[in-house]
Amino acid sequence: MNSNMPKEKVCRNCRNTWREGDKYCRYCGAPMDNPDYIIQEFYTIYGPMPVKRKHVCPECKYSWETELMIDEEDFCPQCGAKVSIKEI
Repeated sequence: MNSNMPKEKVCRNCRNTWREGDKYCRYCGAPMDNPDYIIQEFYTIYGPMPVKRKHVCPECKYSWETELMIDEEDFCPQCGAKVSIKEI
């Protein structure tokens, strides 16, 4: 493995991207205290335009926005609760 390749932190449970500061996985709700590292691979994807969405946690009130084609962030990265999503 080439050590110069960019590495990315991912959830040990569902293998989705981990973001700095997240305490819980945004996709499966698993605790993010010990992420795995993988080599980043880049792909070109053609599909629908990204949609801007706002996520709000009903438990701790943490909120964040995403702009993705497919948004599967269903859990709060701060407390792990199931979140609601609104298109902006």
